[in-house]
Amino acid sequence: MRTVVTLAILILFGVSKSEAQIVDQSLGVDQRVNYESLLDIGPWDDRNYMLTAEDLAVLADNEHELILATPAFYRVMIRKEFPDTPRTGGLQYPRSTLNSFLQRYGGYKIGDRLYEKVSWDGQRYNVMLDDAQAPIDFFNTRIFMGEQQLINSAAESAIAINPVNPDLVVAGVNKSGQTQFYSSDGGETWNQSAPLLGSECCDPTLGWSFDGSKAYVATLDGGNNIWFYRSGDFGASWDDLPGIGRVSLTGPGAGLNDKEFLHVDIYPDSPGLDNIYLCWHEVNIQQFAVSSDFGESFDQISFGGVPIGIGCDITTDSDGNVYFFWGANGPRDIQMLRSTDQGASFDPPIKVADTQASFDFPIPSMESRRAWIYVAADVDLTRGLYHNRLYATWTDTTAPDNDFDPDLNHAVITFAYSDDRGDSWNFSTPHELDDVNEVDRWNQWMKVDKYGTVHVVFYDTREFLPDRDGVDLYHSQSTDGGVTWSAPNRITTQSSPNAAGSFEFGDYNGIDFSADGGLTIFSDNRNPSVDVYVAYQPTVLPPDDIFFSDFELGDSIIFTDSFGNVVAQ
Repeated sequence: MRTVVTLAILILFGVSKSEAQIVDQSLGVDQRVNYESLLDIGPWDDRNYMLTAEDLAVLADNEHELILATPAFYRVMIRKEFPDTPRTGGLQYPRSTLNSFLQRYGGYKIGDRLYEKVSWDGQRYNVMLDDAQAPIDFFNTRIFMGEQQLINSAAESAIAINPVNPDLVVAGVNKSGQTQFYSSDGGETWNQSAPLLGSECCDPTLGWSFDGSKAYVATLDGGNNIWFYRSGDFGASWDDLPGIGRVSLTGPGAGLNDKEFLHVDIYPDSPGLDNIYLCWHEVNIQQFAVSSDFGESFDQISFGGVPIGIGCDITTDSDGNVYFFWGANGPRDIQMLRSTDQGASFDPPIKVADTQASFDFPIPSMESRRAWIYVAADVDLTRGLYHNRLYATWTDTTAPDNDFDPDLNHAVITFAYSDDRGDSWNFSTPHELDDVNEVDRWNQWMKVDKYGTVHVVFYDTREFLPDRDGVDLYHSQSTDGGVTWSAPNRITTQSSPNAAGSFEFGDYNGIDFSADGGLTIFSDNRNPSVDVYVAYQPTVLPPDDIFFSDFELGDSIIFTDSFGNVVAQ
């Protein structure tokens, strides 16, 4: 349950003790916007500084005539979450809009304080600055397209939302060993899990069972062995497996294993329903294992010394076919293995695409750790137009990479989609193309939500020109199966300068979506110290002519997820 905050708000008509609101234009993220003009829309709130010109374009032409004591950022959020909100007339927002604003944000934020009261001077609302609450921790509240700090001095994180109850979320981070977290309110607040058994090290990867009763995580230990854990209490503890409470995939003393990724088949009609698939590399050779008993045991497949590559990802379609991706070290390409028997055997490797770079490359914002060419993969499991479309995305360079000079490399994100189970591929780019020799994009991750919208998040250096030595997190989405993309939207409200040290930002971030929205988990250096943050993104429904289901009530289209559950009407 989400905490309900009830505040009394005093709206006075006439003279009040309010002071003129001071707006600092330099704090805005988009200098095309006249932030002081937002006072004509509603009371000031510092979260308005996050608005861009594109955000404001969703407002009605007569927004300033709508007398409502809610700030501009919240009106934008309402119109993005509910695109059918009227755009004409004098009554466009529900009367409950002010109540929902107070419940979700606790008041008007100015500086480091919240204010409860506003006054009306005959032309506009003003926040009454003589009545402030105690200083607040800005990151303890979910904010529109914003973020909250999960933990300090950590990196390389993963996140997974329960497929049945989106209030239940698990996350993992690297922090001098692997640290686990769980949330029971959709990621608004977090608790630290009981420690994992053993000398856990790093590289968390997470998933849930089909019915949402079991959570899964895998990790490396201090000896580079891979361990698998299960939770029966939604992430509070991770000792649910029989015996010693965890399962080894590599055996003692195996060593030189790295970067495991976990995927669970939760499509209800799949012949591999609830199978758990894991991939990793041992001495740069890709490895694979599958469990059909909720992680109590695993069968491993050996590929006989091939394929060679570092980093991998796995996904499945509604028919239970398994798709196993990695970036090859030697031939400079992205490769895929396909299994049509739930991982018992695999077809010969398929080349998805050539790459300009090999393995990793230095760029000014990641000159020590180096940007890594890894693949994120997913499948559209809706019952819409792009059902079973297979997706993959990775980081690359615009030209053959220079192994020694970061300034000579320019990082881009490539996106690929296939409608024939990976035999052939089409390509697109989830960001602008006219500035690829000025702005780097890297550390991407991808997820298809329950409506079929494809989401990609990535670091972007546009706020650090011309040096390209810092980052912000950006998000793009596609509602037409990865063919075209929205303009990238900045998620972070503060930029991260160059991260010192050999580890820098780490190798990857994470994202997951439910019908209620998405959660991205990522490394951030704003303090500056590399910490882990979680950001919320609202769900955006695709156009009606793209997403159709086989569930109808009268003349209404009913949107369903892969379980057949109605998620929107």
